[in-house]
This record gives sequence, C-alpha cells and structure tokens, in this order.
Amino acid sequence: MALSSGSHAAPPPGPCPPSALPGCEASQPGCSTVLMSVKVSVCHSEVRPLCLPGAGAADEAVWLQLSMDPGKAGEFRLALRACGGAAAPRSVTIAEFDLRTIDYKIKTSQSHELSLATPPHDRITFNFRSKQEAQAWATVVMSSLREAHRVAIGSPAEDGQLPPQPLAAHSPALLPSTEELCQELVRAVEAGDVQAASACAQSLARQQTALSIQPSQKHYTDMEISLAVVVEDASSSCCVTVKVFPHTLVAALKQQVFLEYGFHPRVQRWVIGQCLCADSRSLASYGVQRDGDTAFLYLVSARQAGLSRTLVQQDQENALLAQNPPAGETQPLANGPAAHWRAYNTLPGRLHHNHHNNSGSSVGGAERLGLGEIRDLINLEMPQLNEALVSNRSNTQLGWACPSCTFINKPTRPGCEMCSADRPESYTVPGGYRPDALELRRIQQEKEAIRQYQQAQEAERRENYARLVQMDGQELVPNPESVECRICYLQLQPGEGVLLRECLHCFCRECLRSVILLSEDPQVACPYRDEAYACDCTLQEREIRALVSGEEYERWLQRGLSVAESRCEGSYHCATTDCPGWCVYEDTVNTFHCPVCSKHNCLLCKAIHEGMNCKQYQDDLAARAINDTAARRTRDLLKTLVRSGEAMHCPQCGIIVQKKEGCDWLRCTVCHTEICWVTRGPRWGPGGPGDTSGGCRCNVNKQRCHPKCQNCH
Repeated sequence: MALSSGSHAAPPPGPCPPSALPGCEASQPGCSTVLMSVKVSVCHSEVRPLCLPGAGAADEAVWLQLSMDPGKAGEFRLALRACGGAAAPRSVTIAEFDLRTIDYKIKTSQSHELSLATPPHDRITFNFRSKQEAQAWATVVMSSLREAHRVAIGSPAEDGQLPPQPLAAHSPALLPSTEELCQELVRAVEAGDVQAASACAQSLARQQTALSIQPSQKHYTDMEISLAVVVEDASSSCCVTVKVFPHTLVAALKQQVFLEYGFHPRVQRWVIGQCLCADSRSLASYGVQRDGDTAFLYLVSARQAGLSRTLVQQDQENALLAQNPPAGETQPLANGPAAHWRAYNTLPGRLHHNHHNNSGSSVGGAERLGLGEIRDLINLEMPQLNEALVSNRSNTQLGWACPSCTFINKPTRPGCEMCSADRPESYTVPGGYRPDALELRRIQQEKEAIRQYQQAQEAERRENYARLVQMDGQELVPNPESVECRICYLQLQPGEGVLLRECLHCFCRECLRSVILLSEDPQVACPYRDEAYACDCTLQEREIRALVSGEEYERWLQRGLSVAESRCEGSYHCATTDCPGWCVYEDTVNTFHCPVCSKHNCLLCKAIHEGMNCKQYQDDLAARAINDTAARRTRDLLKTLVRSGEAMHCPQCGIIVQKKEGCDWLRCTVCHTEICWVTRGPRWGPGGPGDTSGGCRCNVNKQRCHPKCQNCH
C-alpha cells in the first residue's frame, strides 16, 4: 500500500546512482514500497541555491520520497529525487538516506531539517508548499522514525517520544568507556594537555554523550561569606544577609532561601552584576567572592510562577525531609564540602514519637520522618509552636525583636534589617556584647557615610554662603535665565533683566526706572500685578540708587523726606525762611536747634526769639502787631490756637503755652508753674507741689480731676 499527499501520484522509482552526499547510502536492489512523496524546495547546509550531483535545470521539480522494505522490519529510506518537465520526463535520485542514521527536526510549520548523525553532519532544509503537506509529511516521517528506532533498540516504542541521540550513546556496554573518556578529559584539562583533551572531546562528541561540565569545588575558596541580598516584590523591599559559599549554585541558593525564608524557588528571580542568574551557574561566576557583595532577589507572584498551595506544601515537606537525612548518610551541600547545614528552621529540631520498624532499627538509630508525620509536625497548635520558637530563639539568637515584623536584629542595629522600623527606645545594648566582623564593618560604613554626608553638607553650606556673599555685594541681581518682563512683555535674555531681592520678580531696567520716577510714595512697590495677585514687596534703596541717575536719586531722597515730614505727628519745620530743616520733637524738649541754619526754634511759641523768653517775645509780638504785618499774623495765629483749645494762657503769668503731646501735665517756661491741661488751671494749691487744698485735686479720694484726664499728676 502506498501513501501520498493530496492528489499527487508518486513518481516511478528510477535507477539509484551512487551516493551523492557524504553519509548518503546507495539504493539497495530489491522491491520497496513508497509510503509518501511530496514536492519541496531544499537547501544544503542552509546555502542557496542547491547544487547537488544529479540535479538538472532550475525548473525541474524536487521531491521527497519515503519508502520501506516490506521484507525487513524497520527498514525505512528517505530519498531526494529530481523529476523533469513534460518535455523530458525523467526521475533521478539525488540522495538517499537510512532513517536510522539521520536526525530529523521540525523547525517551523513549513520548514523541516535533516542532519546526518555522523561527520561531517551536513544539514538539509526542506521548505514545503503548504502547512497541510508539511503536517502530513511530518506525521508519516516521525512514525517511521519511531518504528526504526524501536526495531534497532529492541523495545516497544512509546508514543510521542523520539530518541534524540544515536544508538551507540544509549548502549549499556559503552557506558564504562564513556565514563573513562570523561575522566581522561578531566585529567587532560587539569594537566593542560590540549591534544589529549581534544581527542577525548572528539570521541565524546561522536557518541553525542550528554555531559555536565563545571569547575570543581577546590577551584573556589572554602570560606563562608555573607551575601547582602536586596529582596523586592511589586509593593515593598527589604535587605537580608545570607551565608553562602562562592561555589554555591544559583539553584542551591534558591533552595536555601526557600528553607530559610519560605520563598519558593519558582518565584525567585536573582540578579547579580546586572545579569539574570541561571540555575546551573555558581555565585563566583557572577563575581561573588567576599563578604558584603550584593545580590538582588525579585519575587514574582505565585500566579505568574504557576504555583498552588498543594504544590508549595509538598515542596516544603520534601525540603524538610531532604534537610534531615538519616545518620550515616551524607547529603551533598552546595554551601561547602565540609560545612554543616545551618538549621534556620522555625520548627522543633526533633519530633519525639514512638516509631517501630518491623524490619529492624534504622542505620545509627535515626529515623526518617514520613510525610504524614511531617504534616502532623507542621500542623502543631500555635501555642506549642510559639513556645518552641521562643525557647530556640532565647538560646541561639541575641538581639532585639522588631515590634513590626518580629525579626531578630543585632543589638547594635539602630533599625530593623527587614522592615527598617526603629529600635525600641527601651532596649539597651548588653554590656558584654561584642559585634562580629560584619557588624563592625557595617558600623564603620555607617560612620563613614555620616562623615561624608556631613562633609558634603558643610561644603554645600560654604558654597551657598560664598554665593550669597558675592550676590549681596552686587547692587543689582541679574536674571539667571530667559524671562519675560511683566511690564513691557519683552523677552529678556540672561543678564539683561533685574531680579528684585525681596520678591524675586524680574523686570527690565527701563521699566523699573520709570516706576521709580513716577512713584509718589518714597517706598517704591514691586510693579508685579496679575488677575489674582499683587506683590506687596518694595525695592531696596541700593537697587533704586543703581537704577536711576545721581540727580534723580537726590530728588527721590528729597521726596521721601517731604512725605515723611508730612506724615509724622510730632514733626516741626524750622521757622527760618526757605530752610529745609525739620525735626521730630519729644515732650520734654522745648527748643529745636536747626542743623541747617543753626537757629534756635522755640517749640512752645513755634517761632525763633533768640535773646528773649516766651513772655518777652509774646509782649513784643503784641506791640509789633500794630504796624508789622508778619507780627500781626503770628499774634492772630496764637489767638486762634487759644480759641481752638490747642493753646492756653498760663494761670500764673498769662503767657501762651501749648501742649505738644503726652500726658496732661506741663510746666510754664517763664514762671515754672505746674499746669493741668485738661482743667486749664494750676496743678497744686497755694502751698506748691503736694498741696491738695487747691488745684485740680487729681487722685484725691481715688478720683480723677476730669473724665478725660491723662495723668496730670
């Protein structure tokens, strides 16, 4: 029975030429049954175009043909044939192979690859016209391959499994020689014998032996080191320390973290030296050689890792069983050739139970716990488990327990190593505690980091102070970057504008100069305004002096003095004609010596009467008022002050006196009589100071002399 793909009929078999390719076999005479043939395009060793002996013109078709010998079980042959067109119909066998001497792989849905199992291991790639033809051909070829290998091995074929290696590699008779070759290869590599190592490697390659090659443990140091691990997941991170050896494999490290912290190996993703670690490599290959080296552990979710609660529980039980082997048995550890496994187990170290073995006692009297016993141990009641934890912790661990995550930290650590929580304030470091080398190194690094931070902070402070002093020495602060003037809306390049010191608003020089000249207030306000904000800061005096000319600056000063004089209640302007001098007087001062004109002004009379007292001046003023217009105006002014209550006549001598400010007590400058301003009379009686028989009698019987009295006594 012949099988074919689609409606295509198998081409008639032609004469078989000699072998055309290395490793190809010549057709054997005899009757063969064609199982299937299909049209393909091919390339030899992935190089186009195909140039094989026997191939014709480029338009000739190339067919794959699979046939079998009905008289011989497992005898399958795969042929590559070239068929001409209608003008010259012919069929030529280009190459023919025995299925037992080739490896056949499906690369893609429409591309397959054939490679020779023996040197020179040529490869031929077949490209099919459609996926349907490729799938049908793959089904027939794979079934034939399984049957050929089943007959060769002499065992029933298993569906879906194809031996990937030649028959010789699986032969039990060749295993001793294979092991000897491996040992010779190790000795040759250690001795540096390149030729012997090459010969052993070639022999193993011919057998396609599966090997696992890695440096031996003596190549690494046996000293245990502390690996600083930064653990991080999608929401949080922390730092832990793990004791490892440089030759520890990443797979063993995952198992160690699983036993110590409970993170399943499937959820662990290790990154060392910016490389995603492979399970088969050692830590030393990633540069882990000494204490304090850093590694990063990223934890993926259980859903992403495909984990279930049942699978995690089973792995935990298996890990606990593997952690405590029976006495007399040695367990290979990845953390050192002679190291003892550090039991970071949170469960009690030994399960006390009565277990009898019918076949006799176990080796050394130790017993391996069963899965059911492990479940019983894991399912202990919480009080018992806590009691075991507390007793174990008090005996083996020294430090303070974190109030947040309960992690036991070293006594000298200021914060939790796991969650960074603060150390309890009530905790005191034991007096006899001596930090280990790693903790001493951490303390030194912390002190060094604090010292460097303080140095950097001090350097930054000095730099800022120097910059501030330099800027304070400048009259105007230029704008450091491009900005727009908020008055004229011109774009100001760096250095063209002025940055105000009080508010840091920036304007151009001309706009600020105009604001200063047009300001009626001596305090020039910042002109910044917008829809929601108006700046209430003012320009400094040195900024104004630098923005305007010298003449404009003097006018600004005079304007400021004039406004200040007009707004001050206790101000008095010199009575000399055109003299700009003025002062702010106090209640106890009656004379103002003008520093501009050097005249003495009487603050009581509001006039200059040098050489005369106030009474003489007022009498002279009354006499001169008949003929002198200026004296008449002065006399009328004094009378107006008396009528309005701003001045009064002394009750003793009659001169006009005036209260400047302060309390209601005043003294006549001529007769020195003490006067009560609010009652317009003397303060005391005829007996002088202290005589309350007359005067205003203020504070007699705790009563004031007038409701509006302001301390006339």
